[in-house]
Order: sequence, then C-alpha cells, then structure tokens
Amino acid sequence: MMKDDLTIWHIHGLELPLDIEDADTVEKYEAALAQLEQNMPADKSGGTAAYIRAYCKAFRTLYDTLFGDGTAEQIFAGISDNARQYTVVYGEFLTFVAKQAAQAQEAQRQLQKKYLPKGGRR
Repeated sequence: MMKDDLTIWHIHGLELPLDIEDADTVEKYEAALAQLEQNMPADKSGGTAAYIRAYCKAFRTLYDTLFGDGTAEQIFAGISDNARQYTVVYGEFLTFVAKQAAQAQEAQRQLQKKYLPKGGRR
C-alpha cells in the first residue's frame, strides 16, 4: 500500500512516514510521547544551559524513537541545542499530526454522511 502525502512529515528536506491510523504506529507514538514527558527536565536547578541541553535531548530521543536512530541528527543538522528552534520543530510535528487526524476524522464523517440513513433511522 502506498503512503499518501498526508502520512509523510516533511521537515528540513526529510520525508518521515508516520501513519496515525495504524495501531502499531500509534502505540509507538503514544509511548514516545510518554517518554518525552518523562525526559523533560523538571526545573533549572542545574543551571539554564543544562536545562536547555536536557530539553533538546528529550526531543532528539522522541524523533529517534519514532523514526529510527539518527533521525534527530538529520532533523537538527546545523542547529545547536536551542530551545526555541527545537520548540518550533515540535510545533511543526504536532501540526502534521493534527492535520492527519483531522483528515481521518473528515473522511469518516463523509463516509457516514454518504452511507448511513438520514434522520437517525436504523
């Protein structure tokens, strides 16, 4: 089965497949997000620079977990540990996932509209 463009995250010249309608993928995605939450530094008690490095490392782990080892290195090639830039990439990732989810929901709605009886009849 060919992946459509909606399941490919385009980031910094990469094409990374992620199909959130596939149970195995969703299981991996949910585990990676839980791991991200666990890996996030709790506070800046170790210093701001250490906090930023841990923050960025948490995101690199997320992308390597989801897309394979070395993916984060490719995504962030030429980008130092910069919290703002890592946050921007994460925002783009979440936007990609949200668009895919919305499209799946709309496709389901269109099927129901087309094939289910109107007026609540069964």
